[in-house]
Amino acid sequence: MKSIIKMLAAVVLVGTMVSCAPSITVRSDYDRTANFSGYRTYAIAPMPGGNSDPVMGSQLMQKRITQALDAEMSARGYRRVEKNADLTVRFDTDARNLQQIQSNNLSPMWGWWWYGPNNNVSSRNYEENRVIISLLDTRTNEMVWQGWAKGELNARRKDRDELIRATVAKVMQEYPYRAGMTNAAVQGE
Repeated sequence: MKSIIKMLAAVVLVGTMVSCAPSITVRSDYDRTANFSGYRTYAIAPMPGGNSDPVMGSQLMQKRITQALDAEMSARGYRRVEKNADLTVRFDTDARNLQQIQSNNLSPMWGWWWYGPNNNVSSRNYEENRVIISLLDTRTNEMVWQGWAKGELNARRKDRDELIRATVAKVMQEYPYRAGMTNAAVQGE
């Protein structure tokens, strides 16, 4: 009987750990006074100062993010230019080490002595990464929109190219504008 209970406890523990694993979350913010209808062209530039993280800040990741941003901006009707762009698209990445602690007390409250103490505590160390995309009005150098994703972007994955494309696409879904589109069209007025 005790072995069945221990096996069930292990199954519940593994299921809980998998279901509580961090996923990629996306958020955004924008300047409500910005006139997005005037933006038709863009240039891409990494954040000044660069990223010191050896993986997320690598040339390979920078290239992946730039290509994904190019695809997203082009799909919205924006045209990339080298000089005199309406928008400057900047991006940055960072990483931090986190720990997730999970406690599963599977003993009944009325009789821990019956089955014995059965409090399973586990911890999981992982790296949380962020991709931050900022759109700046090139004329004023003021930010008009920012979106970011956070999650385990540097986990062991077979296809990092696809992961970065999907992450950037998820962030850019928060950006509702198309080239020359008015704010009223987005807000449904």
